[in-house]
Amino acid sequence: MSEPIPVMITGVGGRSVGHQIFQAIQLAPKRYRPIVADAAAFSYGLYGAERRYLLPPGNSPDYLDAVRRIVMKEGIVAILPGTQPETDILSRNASSLGIGCHVIANPPQLIQMCKSKQTLQDWLEANSIAVPRSAIGEGWKKLSEQCGYPLVAKPTEDTGGSRGVALLNDDQEVNLYLQSCPAEKIIFQEYVGCIDTEYTVGVMISKDGKIIDSIVMHRNLVGLSLGVKREINGETYALSTGYSQGYIQKHSQIQTACEDLALKLGARGPLNIQLRLHQGKVYVFEVHPRFSGTSSIRAQVGFNEADTLIRNFVFGEQFGRLSYQTDVAAIRAFSSVIVPARDMAAVPRA
Repeated sequence: MSEPIPVMITGVGGRSVGHQIFQAIQLAPKRYRPIVADAAAFSYGLYGAERRYLLPPGNSPDYLDAVRRIVMKEGIVAILPGTQPETDILSRNASSLGIGCHVIANPPQLIQMCKSKQTLQDWLEANSIAVPRSAIGEGWKKLSEQCGYPLVAKPTEDTGGSRGVALLNDDQEVNLYLQSCPAEKIIFQEYVGCIDTEYTVGVMISKDGKIIDSIVMHRNLVGLSLGVKREINGETYALSTGYSQGYIQKHSQIQTACEDLALKLGARGPLNIQLRLHQGKVYVFEVHPRFSGTSSIRAQVGFNEADTLIRNFVFGEQFGRLSYQTDVAAIRAFSSVIVPARDMAAVPRA
């Protein structure tokens, strides 16, 4: 890797996973020549790289042809998808993007399973993974009798960034929530743990299915990380957003549980697990088989998933446990960039 390697990062909007991946790549500047792409010119990450392109949305019939044109023109050797739709389509079509081009993504069947929260919940339960009790649609009535309120409600699909997630405290609130979405498309979950017991965990799995390492963030649900917060009968209940901040820690119990889960899932590449630690037990409530919204934070402490996985997937480098910082706090904030309008208008369409 004497010359910078051309790699493509997609979906690089300012608060996106793609922009986080791009920042991680920038932390290994001598190795890579990043080419960035997004569906919108009004995208923060486009203006941090010398080479930028506009792509059709990931669900467009023109998307793959546009990606292939960039791959051929730029000699791309690795694509790191930054949105869920792009992760899905690029994983399924990895072999058709060009000789020597690798998609750093999990197997399509794992991505497909995790797209449905109910399918994932069923799989986790069948494999003896501790999860909050749950129910689909009208099953919320029996669930509320079993575990009481509040209940967490969320669409079974397309909930990136915690869209549509709610904390409901009685039958009336549930019925009001269901007016905006068909009951069969909603999963209800028991509220487990408390505001101080939530963790987000990254697990890196090599191309041949071996654990590289894992990293734990004990989430601090404040600011950008705090979604819903309610005081109910003198108790505080809270839900997180898709923007994690908190404390990077070594936590052997959580890391062992998450690494075991990654292996059971048959993951290859980046995997993210959200959980709560309640009464000494790990309860998993989300699994995302993709890069994380904390990719740049992890890279800043020495856990650079983008760099490590490119080197493993493309060049076959083998890695043991990584040396990264722990017992540090990761604090997030907004940032901005000023872009001449003529530069926005000049971004080429693939």
